[in-house]
Amino acid sequence: MKRSLVAADAARAASLVPTARVGSPVVSRYLKIGRAEHLLTGQVLGITPAFQQILRLGVARGRFISETDESAVARVAVIGAGLARQLFGFRDPLADTITIAADHYRVVGVLREQGTDPQAGSTMAWHNINGAAFVPLPTLTGHTFAVAPNQPVDEVWIQVAEGERSEELGEVFRRVLLQNREADEFTIVVPRELLAQRYRTQRTFSVVVGSVAALALLVGGIGIMNIMLTSVVERTREIGVRRTVGARRRDVTMQFLVETLLMTVGGGVVGIAVGAVVSAGSSAYAGWSTHVSTTAVALGFFVSVSIGILFGLYPAMKAAALEPVDAMRHE
Repeated sequence: MKRSLVAADAARAASLVPTARVGSPVVSRYLKIGRAEHLLTGQVLGITPAFQQILRLGVARGRFISETDESAVARVAVIGAGLARQLFGFRDPLADTITIAADHYRVVGVLREQGTDPQAGSTMAWHNINGAAFVPLPTLTGHTFAVAPNQPVDEVWIQVAEGERSEELGEVFRRVLLQNREADEFTIVVPRELLAQRYRTQRTFSVVVGSVAALALLVGGIGIMNIMLTSVVERTREIGVRRTVGARRRDVTMQFLVETLLMTVGGGVVGIAVGAVVSAGSSAYAGWSTHVSTTAVALGFFVSVSIGILFGLYPAMKAAALEPVDAMRHE
C-alpha cells in the first residue's frame, strides 16, 4: 500500500468492520544492519505486537515485540532466522546488540524458520521474514501513536475471522479507508489471492524442475548402460571362463547387476552428500531458508538405484547371453 495510509487506519478498520480481529500498521525500510565486523543491507519492519498474531509468526527463542516496548519506544529488535545466522552464526543472539542505521538495538527474540511451518501465514507475505529485523513502529518512525496517530505508514495488515469471504471484506475495507479521502491512493491485497498466485508459480516451477530431473535421470541411465556395455565387451573372455567352469547365465546376470547396483548406490550417496553441503552452505552464507526432507532424500536415493538397475539390466542380460565358446575366442 502507498504512503496515503496512516497509522490510525489500522485501528479504524479493525473497529468499523465487525469480522476484523486486529490490525497492524507497518513501515518498511531498507537499512544497514550489523554486528561487529558483519554489515549488510536488510529490511527493517516497524510493526506493532498484533503483527505476530496476524501473520502467525512463531518465536524460536526469546519473545516478540510487546506493548511495553511500543509505548516506551524501546530500541529492541526481533530478527528472522536467516538474519540471525548471517550476523551470529551458531551463537545465541539473545540479549546481544546489533546496529540498525547506526543505532544500537538489543535482540529480544529470534523467529522460527519460516516456510516449514504450515500454520505460518507469513508464506503469503511479500516480505522476506527470515531475513528481516522487526522493531517497534514508534522506534523506527520516532513518533508514538499518541503524539502522531496520523503518521504515514507503508502498509496496514488486518486479520479477519476464519471462514469469512476475504474478497468481499476487501471491498468493505476499501470503503472504510476511503472515508475522509478524496482519491483511492492505496491498494487492497487479499492474501488468499497471493497464495493462489504463489501456488500457480510453484506448480510451474515444479514442472520445470521435474522435467530437468527426468532428463538428468535419463542421461544418467544411458551413461550407466554405456559403461556396463563397455565392461561387457572388455570382459568377454572373463565371462567365457566363468561359463566354462560352470557359472550359469543367472550367475553372470547377477554379477553385472550387483556391479551396477554398487555404482548407483555410490553415486546416490555422493549426490546426497553434495546436496546436504550445498543446502547448508546456502543457508549459512546467503541466508536462504532451506529444509532437507528425509522423505525426499530417501525417495531420490530409491529412484537413483532403480534407474541404475533398470538401465543395467540390458548389459547384464547381454553378458549372460554370450556363448562360452564364442566368449573364449574373443580377442
